[in-house]
Amino acid sequence: MRKPPPKSSKILVLGDINADIIARVKTWPEPGQECLTERLELHCGGVGANCALALRRWGVSVALMGCVGEDVFGGFLLQTLAARGVNVRFVRRTANAMSGMLYINVTPDGQRTFFGSRGANQWVGPFGRSQSRLLERARAASLMGYSFLNAGSEAVARQVIAAVHRNGGWVSLDAGMEPSRKIPEKILKAAKSVDLFFVTDEEARTVTGHRKPEKAFDGLLNLGIANVVMKLGKQGCLIADDRTVRQVPALRTRAVDSTGAGDAFTAAFLQARLRSWPSAEAALLANAAGAAAASVVGAGERLPGRQQIVRVLRAARLRNPWDDVRLRVLGRLGPEPPGG
Repeated sequence: MRKPPPKSSKILVLGDINADIIARVKTWPEPGQECLTERLELHCGGVGANCALALRRWGVSVALMGCVGEDVFGGFLLQTLAARGVNVRFVRRTANAMSGMLYINVTPDGQRTFFGSRGANQWVGPFGRSQSRLLERARAASLMGYSFLNAGSEAVARQVIAAVHRNGGWVSLDAGMEPSRKIPEKILKAAKSVDLFFVTDEEARTVTGHRKPEKAFDGLLNLGIANVVMKLGKQGCLIADDRTVRQVPALRTRAVDSTGAGDAFTAAFLQARLRSWPSAEAALLANAAGAAAASVVGAGERLPGRQQIVRVLRAARLRNPWDDVRLRVLGRLGPEPPGG
């Protein structure tokens, strides 16, 4: 078997950093009803932090750009990220707002409902000297649609895109549901300016108006968006491989909390792109990562590592040609090192 893949070159992640307060409840409450849980859990979360932490689990060197408040939650978030190897030198702290915070209600079917505020995430930028130096050498970047919700973070996102392209690199964009609802035109414009566009079927339906995933996928391609990866949840994902639209099958696990599953999917696909994997292998690995993430409560530092994802792949049996792809992915991953 092959050795585990070596550490790859650095990727810049720009996105939200939140404190996630998670509660598991038996049922969704009626309006006005008191709803108690046996315990609350505090985790590092937010699409930017989740993606950065998941990339670190793949051995990828990550620099995270974002903003947290000058409060105890901001300190907790920075400490949690740094302890897991994420470079947080480029994360600002601000007194203008509290750190972003979400309360996440999780029901027994694994569905989650969010309540909260982006808080300090809206105060990203302007760039300082150290951030400018980082952009001078960045050759890969991962952006989230949430950065386009306000003018300051949008300006930073566009600077990142321009700088990485000047360096001959590539940029990905993960749409996000709230941006897709509120600013669909901006999301589509941004998607045309990047090299890889992640979108869920619901987000794609929102920005294109097409109800069927395949129609929405074709609609995005027809708009001139080069590389689209559409997340379908329990149905896997859609990719365009050699100009042919292919549905990549899902891998099954017992879902207990879907928080962060999409971010784990994105990070797995990105690490595969950094290592020049074929898109079919990247997509199947991403499906496995999303399934593994849905099998644990919480995201952030709880997101699964390679060992858990390999376990999902080994347990699966797919129809060919996808089972051959699954075996090739396992061959690339190689044996799991102790504690991996």
